[in-house]
Amino acid sequence: MKKSKCIIIDDEPIAIRILERHLKAFPEVEIAESFTSASKALTFLRNHQVDIIFSDIEMPLMNGIEFLKSLRHQPAVIFTTAYRNYAVEAYDLDVLDYLVKPISVERLGRAIDRYYERLGIHTTNDVINDKAIINIKANKEIIRLSIDDICYIESFGDYVIVYHQNGKLTSRERLSHMEAQLTPNGFIRIHRQYLVASKYIKAIKGNVLQVGGQLLPVGRTYRSCINKLLTGL
Repeated sequence: MKKSKCIIIDDEPIAIRILERHLKAFPEVEIAESFTSASKALTFLRNHQVDIIFSDIEMPLMNGIEFLKSLRHQPAVIFTTAYRNYAVEAYDLDVLDYLVKPISVERLGRAIDRYYERLGIHTTNDVINDKAIINIKANKEIIRLSIDDICYIESFGDYVIVYHQNGKLTSRERLSHMEAQLTPNGFIRIHRQYLVASKYIKAIKGNVLQVGGQLLPVGRTYRSCINKLLTGL
């Protein structure tokens, strides 16, 4: 995926540093420059093209709304602000997203996903060398993992552990979200805590399923679906 260039505008340097740190979790986005005033950003944009602008709203001399209205060619704009009262005006200006400080990495990620969805690009799943790839956020970076290598996924509330052929990854993600992405790739829910790749299922005995070398519990509500699957294996 080609990297998208962005700039950050905020009159508070600490807010810029926080956003710069958060954006390190998204290698598909490259920071071209950061500015403490909208006027400096305008000067930069006269000679440079960017894909995304992260801009504060309440700033001296020129605020974020005025800055946006002054742009001749508007890239995707994501407002980052401590104030909620500009939301209606922002969306009237076709702002891509409106992030209220303090901004979490997860909320920033949803904004970036929205940007790529607008372009018609799916950031969660990709295909490389005819193999389906899933992007998993783990350890403050995005890991590109072949779906064929994933054996099963275990849920712990807002986190999941992805067990694959070369180890495991822990990600702040909901199992239901992973299920929606992976069901078309031959994954099946066997328990409220487990999602497994059907091709790695070796046997089932009672309420226990053997996936690779692991024994996993089968939830009562999922048993009939698993039986139907196994009869077709």
